Amino acid sequence: MQIRTPKKYRGVQRRNVVSCRRIMFYMLAIVFIFGGIGIYQNRQLFAPTVQAVMNTVVEQMEESAATIAAPEPTPTVDPSNKLIEGNNYWAQGAVNEALDTYLEIVDTVPNEVAVFDRIAISLITLGRTDEAIEFAEQAINANPYSADAWAIRAWALDWDGRPGEALSSALHAIELNPDSSRAQAYLAEAYLSLGQNDRAENLVADVIEDNPNSFEAYRASGLIKWTNLDLDGAVQDFETAYNIADNMTFIAIDIATIETARQNFDAALEILEGVVEANPQNTLALYQLGVIHNGQLGNPSQAISYLQDCVDYNPTSVDCHYILGRAQYRLELYQEAANSFEQTMELGTNNPYHYYWAGWSQINIGNCTRAMAYLDPGYQISLQGNDGDIVSAFETVMPECRSSFNAPDEPDAEATDEPEGSPDDA
Repeated sequence: MQIRTPKKYRGVQRRNVVSCRRIMFYMLAIVFIFGGIGIYQNRQLFAPTVQAVMNTVVEQMEESAATIAAPEPTPTVDPSNKLIEGNNYWAQGAVNEALDTYLEIVDTVPNEVAVFDRIAISLITLGRTDEAIEFAEQAINANPYSADAWAIRAWALDWDGRPGEALSSALHAIELNPDSSRAQAYLAEAYLSLGQNDRAENLVADVIEDNPNSFEAYRASGLIKWTNLDLDGAVQDFETAYNIADNMTFIAIDIATIETARQNFDAALEILEGVVEANPQNTLALYQLGVIHNGQLGNPSQAISYLQDCVDYNPTSVDCHYILGRAQYRLELYQEAANSFEQTMELGTNNPYHYYWAGWSQINIGNCTRAMAYLDPGYQISLQGNDGDIVSAFETVMPECRSSFNAPDEPDAEATDEPEGSPDDA
């Protein structure tokens, strides 16, 4: 234990009046003051030395700044040559090559509306409408006042089955440029898709009178005549349009489709094979070739070759997946056919024929539960239309599954035959 002395009995230590620190401070201050006075009085003597030191410091700083320059700039690719190359492909009708070339440089020409327009048109002719809409909208972003950009957006929307939106876009294009033949022609196509045939016909007639070199107007006129079952008049208009713009291969496909309807299969095949030779990824031509070989010429093996290319180049093509399934079914490739019809349904469709074949293919592989998931809604859709054949087809096959969902593990020979009265839309 330690005994502490109370504070009041402790001695008090006195501080020194002048500390050592204070003395040192005063001495240094005196030295600096007299030193500064001395330098000032002899400034001409010291100036060259100080200037030399400062110059050395500045030079070192400049040298350091030079070595810490920005990193080497990435060389900017000049798009001029590629742009010329793409334009040449475009003029020749080589859509695939033109598209690939334009896509290479599109990021380097963000304000070239014509490039975006041509990319969109190329994608439309290849059946890739979703992508076409995106690039048409990029063209609008590049120049919101471009009537052509709004017109091409309208055209892409119409091809994508959205005529109401196409109508609005075309009207805006005409608002920007009332004299645009392209915008008026695409407006007429939107009218036609909306069932306003007379309005479409009158508009196209006015456009052709004002601008007889508008291939868009002649094509729209051909579509109107085709809808009115005037096949001779439609072909004449399509040929006129193709003579004006022979690089627009989709017009050749229009002609081939009508030749198919006329049962001029050799003529149709010659046209379509020429398109595919020039543009191997043209899914519209590949689809038509598949339809002809499967439905008209009875050659499902050749059809599958074209249609497989079609779905490879455009995996979102509902039509190509559907006709591929039909061709596979004809070759008794029932599982493959069911897979193709499944893909058709997954992509989205309201076509009752698609529902019917998706359901019937599931019956063929012994899956009634899955079949009814297609047949029930498909039947309801068919009742809303005026096609008695497809309604009868649903009513024929649905009892096979409604009576019992216990289908055999392996379908027998009769189960894989097409039911009597089976619809054939391809």
